[in-house]
Amino acid sequence: MHAGQLSDVPQALELGEFRPEQDCLFVSGQNCLVSRGVTRRFTLPISETDSLASHLQQVLDDEAEENDGHAIAFGVVPFCKQQQAQFIIPEQVSTLDKQLFAQCLSAQHTSAQKPNRLQSVHYKQDRTHFEQTVRDAKALFADGELDKIVLSKQVDLQFEQPLDQVGVLAQLLAQSPSGYHFSIPSQLHDADTEQEAGVLMGVSPELLLRKSEGQIFSNPLAGSIPRDPCPSVEAQRRSTLFTSKKDRYEHAVVLQDMAQVLGPLCSELHIPEQPDLLSTATMWHLSTVIEGTLTTPQQPAIALANRLHPTPALCGKPTALAYQHIDTLEGHGRGLFSGIVGWCDNQGNGEWVVVIRCGYLQANLATLFAGAGIVAASDPSSEWLETEAKLNTMLNALDVQHAYHLATKHTL
Repeated sequence: MHAGQLSDVPQALELGEFRPEQDCLFVSGQNCLVSRGVTRRFTLPISETDSLASHLQQVLDDEAEENDGHAIAFGVVPFCKQQQAQFIIPEQVSTLDKQLFAQCLSAQHTSAQKPNRLQSVHYKQDRTHFEQTVRDAKALFADGELDKIVLSKQVDLQFEQPLDQVGVLAQLLAQSPSGYHFSIPSQLHDADTEQEAGVLMGVSPELLLRKSEGQIFSNPLAGSIPRDPCPSVEAQRRSTLFTSKKDRYEHAVVLQDMAQVLGPLCSELHIPEQPDLLSTATMWHLSTVIEGTLTTPQQPAIALANRLHPTPALCGKPTALAYQHIDTLEGHGRGLFSGIVGWCDNQGNGEWVVVIRCGYLQANLATLFAGAGIVAASDPSSEWLETEAKLNTMLNALDVQHAYHLATKHTL
């Protein structure tokens, strides 16, 4: 395995075409980690943080001995900690400029590809179900059990022909210039069935953890509002979000939990007193950048990320109690959705983001996911509309936003 910096299109094309069913992509800032082929694919239990880190470290150390002292693994950690994390050690990994990779992907994706034609839409939780779960969750707040819980929904989009996965990825890169793009071949495990292998693809706005040497960074998001094309409405929505007591409380709950986890591990930990606003192509979020210096610099990134996962931003507060209620309220497992995805190397460095604004693509089927943080002040109808807005990232990438909303107009 080797990692090289490629600087122009002809060099990048030497990698050959990007094949989502077996190659990995992780984009951070202007840098793309792009893999080619699979040397090894394996799973590891995630219920015990230190065990996961030690087992993965051993695999990476063994791989590094055969590859000039360096090894890297791409991985996906599911939401449910009774499931297995999935890892891939690639045959080759290269570092590319994001713009360069996007150009290569566009060149690979030709206009001869047929458009993705939507055939049917099936909610795993329809609007009535979702809004009732919000009411049920608010009853838990009334009893004093919970401060926050994150409720989600999944929707299956069936298409007339196999999806153009390269085209979807190219659209994600073009439409969402910010965020952490990812494409990872994986196996989606369901409570009732084990589906065929597919590709987990999306652009997450939320950095759970980046570790470089002894420094760590995190950028939790909690509190959201849809964007609007009208500048005056957009300005009003930004102001509404920033001054919203409900959203500021939701955000504060997340920061408090992360400080409790990271504080004992750091000699220095900086958490700003006020959040910022972060925009994606479709949403505004309350955002806080956390920076820290580890007391023990050699701690692996995956151990720290798994210690944080799942955060109140994806689960709730108290996290353990919210976690117990989620499966009952939602009615089925989340699989890889609201897990974490990223990479780590044998030096303990790595970068992990939360699995949101994404879809699981396989043959003619795209399963999309969206969630919303529920607190005592939440309105069931507003929370449903927020989850619908969050689906737009993938609907736009699939180029079926209009067709989707026509098919589901009775739910809006």
